[in-house]
Amino acid sequence: MERDSLIINKDVTVIGGGPAGVCAAVSAAREGANVALIQNRSVLGGNSSSEMRVWAVGATAMGNNRFAAETGIICELDLENLYRNPEGNPYIWDALLLDVVAREQNNLELFLNTEICEVDSSINEIISVIGYQSGTEKKFTFKSNLFIDCTGDGSVGYWAGASYMKGREGRNVFGEDMAPLESEPYVLGSTLLFYIKDAQKPVKFVPPDFAYSQQHIKKLLAQKKKNINIKSNGCSFWWIEYGGTLDTIKDNEIIRKELQRLVYGIWNYIKNSGEFCADTLTLEWVGSIPAKRESRRFIGDFILTQNHILQHEQFEDAVCHGGWPIDVHPEEGIYSETNSCEQRPVGIYQIPLRCLYSKNIKNLLFAGRNISASHLAFASTRVMKTCALTGQAAGTAAAIAARSGKRPRDFASFEVKKVQQHLMKADVWLYGKEN
Repeated sequence: MERDSLIINKDVTVIGGGPAGVCAAVSAAREGANVALIQNRSVLGGNSSSEMRVWAVGATAMGNNRFAAETGIICELDLENLYRNPEGNPYIWDALLLDVVAREQNNLELFLNTEICEVDSSINEIISVIGYQSGTEKKFTFKSNLFIDCTGDGSVGYWAGASYMKGREGRNVFGEDMAPLESEPYVLGSTLLFYIKDAQKPVKFVPPDFAYSQQHIKKLLAQKKKNINIKSNGCSFWWIEYGGTLDTIKDNEIIRKELQRLVYGIWNYIKNSGEFCADTLTLEWVGSIPAKRESRRFIGDFILTQNHILQHEQFEDAVCHGGWPIDVHPEEGIYSETNSCEQRPVGIYQIPLRCLYSKNIKNLLFAGRNISASHLAFASTRVMKTCALTGQAAGTAAAIAARSGKRPRDFASFEVKKVQQHLMKADVWLYGKEN
């Protein structure tokens, strides 16, 4: 039998409901565009959601760039979360994101549990994207003048034929001194986080059969010089990382299974080895979806690099800023014998609009970790508050472009000041730009 098939016509379609996608959709709606926001999960938030629980950071994290906090929509979300959710409950964060989207219901329609699996495109242009909604068995065809890919993996742009990069560029490609001598296929790996709770009474733990043994974990941690502190919060176990030498898209299930074996094995070692005071501790929550750091990066009219960041290059079409360190991880992740990360502090830097649209698909913008950046620049821009800023910038540009019937490239070339002024009116800080 045929599925129910519905055609959704919008000015702008945003695919991906992480911080970048939420900010893109909300900003476009506030600018007066009719918007569809499509998310393949039942909750918004992406890596920050209750399903993955990665903490959202940006330019001011780790004591850096104290006076450069992200403003605009992500600041609204931060402030409301502080008011509503001072304990940091991840489920309340989910609800808060739903509320922010629902407030724009006059211009913004949300499609949860909807997986985009087909893209209809002609020469250098997306005509529509097609998705299936689990539970309802409905098929949707989304038609728009402009599409914003906030999927992280860049799935929509990839299927449309957008130019992209993957892996680590060699030193000769962009002249970056932190780059390897030759290009490599490796990326940052993925992580499953977990939460520990003190039950105030003895609790036993019987590990699942698939978990690595205590002996395996003890040997691994000793060889790789990884330290466990059971007083740390769940996010402190970010170094349980795997998949950097694999394809983080095609091998996602292999990566997930290995991370589950590691997490449950490490918890069994903590709980049952006798080396930790863990009698009353219990495993409160374990992520089931790998929090992915890196996959595809699109190529726009401009590619941001390590040198642009460290030299604080100024751009006429700057639409947001970053400031997280250039934060690279060994490709072997937890199996590496080197430090779990290498960070190079940076000051505040600008991100131009030319990094947020495709050089060859004329109605495709993007935001989040798939923007046009080298691997090393991405190692800074990838954190979620910076991703949120790129989302608001892309959404604002898309709404203005849709209203005028123009393409993103036209705005980067001739009308970027209009985008900048609209962003500043919406409380986005653009350093070096006059309101």
